[in-house]
Amino acid sequence: MATAQLSRSIKIHKASKETVFPSQITNEHASLIMVKKLFATSISCITYLRGLFPESSYGERHLDDLSLKILREDKKCPGSLHIIKCFTQIPRNLRFKE
Repeated sequence: MATAQLSRSIKIHKASKETVFPSQITNEHASLIMVKKLFATSISCITYLRGLFPESSYGERHLDDLSLKILREDKKCPGSLHIIKCFTQIPRNLRFKE
């Protein structure tokens, strides 16, 4: 019984890992989404570790066994609103030069 539960939980983790960070990016739109996710995650982690915003400005997300604090819109904290606005301003036609 325990072995069956363990194998089931491993399959769930593998499936969720593929949806969060895909192994292949096939087009520019998927690439842009990945860049936005990585940018938002890194900025959120830095601001959380530095203590720049109150705890209420962060939501909790899980990636495998890792718990992440992701910055969210908090009307009580105008700084977090400004950072979130910057996340959405990443242009859709972002192109990387070779």
